[in-house]
Amino acid sequence: MTLTGKEVAVDFYLPQGLKRAPVVVVAHGFSRSRLNMAGWGGLLASNGFIVAIPDLPAWSGHERNSQAVRELLDRMLFKSLVAEPAPNGDAALMGFSMGGLCTLLASATNGQVRCWVGLDPVDAGQKGAEAAKQVRIPCAVLQAEPGRCNAQGNARQMVASLPGPLFALRVQNGTHTDPEQPTDWLAELVCGKADPTRRAIFERYTLAVLKSVFLGDASALSTLTAATNDAGVTVLSTRAIKDFKP
Repeated sequence: MTLTGKEVAVDFYLPQGLKRAPVVVVAHGFSRSRLNMAGWGGLLASNGFIVAIPDLPAWSGHERNSQAVRELLDRMLFKSLVAEPAPNGDAALMGFSMGGLCTLLASATNGQVRCWVGLDPVDAGQKGAEAAKQVRIPCAVLQAEPGRCNAQGNARQMVASLPGPLFALRVQNGTHTDPEQPTDWLAELVCGKADPTRRAIFERYTLAVLKSVFLGDASALSTLTAATNDAGVTVLSTRAIKDFKP
């Protein structure tokens, strides 16, 4: 597809047996590609979501990448890019690391987005923290431990700026590579070794957020409510999670 004037690859993952479904656009991290988020595509599709994972067009141009995400979402929702199942009009944006920032920027300027999920997102200056002030939809921020690859956990500034319903946690002993699916040896060398148990925590709470917001899944909302009893995480916020519902 051509996004922001550049031809990029986009992978689509479609749920089976549904006529209509919510859309989730997933963005990869800095110097990574759509292939590093492929596991999320399969996981979310198998749980009832239409998923699009693009290669972002800019190396580190956050505004251009956010525009690419907006263009992709617009085509999915309004131009029949996906026909079966058809998008039902509901959409979430989700991103890892730099992808968390560009999807947050896109969420701040797109009224079709009903939920944002940041997987150990990383801010650039104050771009994310400033944009977060405009994002009043349900949001989730799932962080690893502070380290060099997440700018010592500078997503805390985004978390503090989000005004709406918010679910935020830090995965105990989590590394920046844990949310990637799959990651690789070079990322693990630089950012810390990934662990399947910790990755499962990122998956569990991401699914709980999306199922609560879009599918009205009571058990998923209970998972969020009970997170304070999970020894594998430190809960940072459960503000107004009763509003994580369709």
